[in-house]
Formats: sequence, structure tokens, C-alpha cells
Amino acid sequence: MASNRLPGSACALTYGCHRCLILATLLSLSACDGNAQEPVRNDMPPVHFDQTVELMLDGANSARVAYLNTVRDCRAAGMQTRELPEHDVALVGITRYEGWFEANKEVIRQRSWKITNDGPAGTCLFRLEMSGLQETTTAEQQEQVDLATGARDVQASTPDALLRSPIGKDEEQASAGFEGPQQKTVAGQPCNEWKNRSSGFRQCVWAGGTKWGFNSTGLNDYRPRRDFIVLEQMPLNVQGFKVTTSAITIDKAFDAAALKTP
Repeated sequence: MASNRLPGSACALTYGCHRCLILATLLSLSACDGNAQEPVRNDMPPVHFDQTVELMLDGANSARVAYLNTVRDCRAAGMQTRELPEHDVALVGITRYEGWFEANKEVIRQRSWKITNDGPAGTCLFRLEMSGLQETTTAEQQEQVDLATGARDVQASTPDALLRSPIGKDEEQASAGFEGPQQKTVAGQPCNEWKNRSSGFRQCVWAGGTKWGFNSTGLNDYRPRRDFIVLEQMPLNVQGFKVTTSAITIDKAFDAAALKTP
């Protein structure tokens, strides 16, 4: 019996042909969707933010209060004590997030500071210790740098690493447990404020970037990512995380030196 396949084709001209047409249509739609995301990414202006996170207890930074109480107890007990300089005390219990997003590069830097004791048991020789990670993504590669050790890990980027698509109104569904939103302005930018009474916090999520793929609905997370930025968060109870954004800029050229690992 003569073959009913086209040369070089996996499709039959009879029964199986309609399946090939469906497959071709799906592939075409997928390609169109990818092409549609490119203008969104290329039209996105530079976005930069700088913010801090701290765990609060009764309205104060819990780690800093614990450190100050320990120093007081060490001195009262006559133990050998080395206190932190004032500018280091201000960093205790702080996590700082910085982000730079533009069409061809995305950078997120995270640094945290905690107390360590350099001395043997029975001493209070305190020192501030920093840990952190910087992630840089381009169309070619994804690089992670350990900011404490300098160790680097580089891998090839996935094809969709920098793709962006707008968030439609029907896609912005609030997660379970959230009330809102209320429109606010934080650090000069619009945000949607949501309350989650069961989890005990209110957060204001950046609402000015939905056309570039940034979600503006509440989440049980405060950490920034390429599609979600909390501009402000406060605990509703005695304990919880506080997010403070010192700056967020849109359509302002980046300082190339700022993107280098510190």
C-alpha cells in the first residue's frame, strides 16, 4: 500500500492530519505568546528599590533589644565585654533588599546582619556578622554570588528567564485570608494595602507595575522577587515582620557601580 505521508513529515494526509493541524496551531499560538512578551519586557523602564526588613516584638527590633539586654547583663556580671560601635548596632537584626530590574538584566541583592561572639565562654566579645546573596540574571546566564565568602555559581539562563507579560484584572485574585485592597502611596509609588488578620499583618504591594508583570495582590511573603514587591508591611499583633522601603525609582538610569557585588 502506498504511503500517505509527505516526505519528511510525521503527519498522515488522512486521519492523522487534523492532529498535525492542531499541533501546528498550538505551536503557533505559543510562538505568538512569546513574541507578545518581548515588547512588554523591552518597554519596561528601569525599576530600582531599596528596603529593609526586621522582626518586631512589641514595636521594637527584637534582635537589637536582645543584644542591648545581653550587653547590660554582661557588664552587670563583670564579664569581659566588647560592644559594637553605634553604626553596627543600627544594623543588628536587619535584612536589606535591593533590586534593579530592566529589560536585559535583573539583579536582587540580599544582606542580613546578626551578632556573633568572638570570645570563649564567659566573655562578651561581640562582632557584627553579615551574610548575603546577589543574583544577577541576563539572557545568557544566571549568576549567584555569596556576599560573605565571594563564592560564585554561574549557570545558563532558561529561555524565559527575562520574559514578562502584563497582569490582567482577572488575574489579580486575592489569596485566601486577605482583606482589601485600599489604595495608598508609599515612597512616592502607588500600592495596594491588604490585611491578613489570621497571619497578623498588613502589607502594601506595589501597584504601578502590573503592565510589566508585577502582581499587586497580597501574599504570605514579604521577600521581593521579579514579579512582586512589598513596599510596606507592619505586624497587626505584638510580633511580626516590618518592611520599610527607603526608595523606589522608575525610569531612572542605574548607577553601574551600584550593581557590582559589595
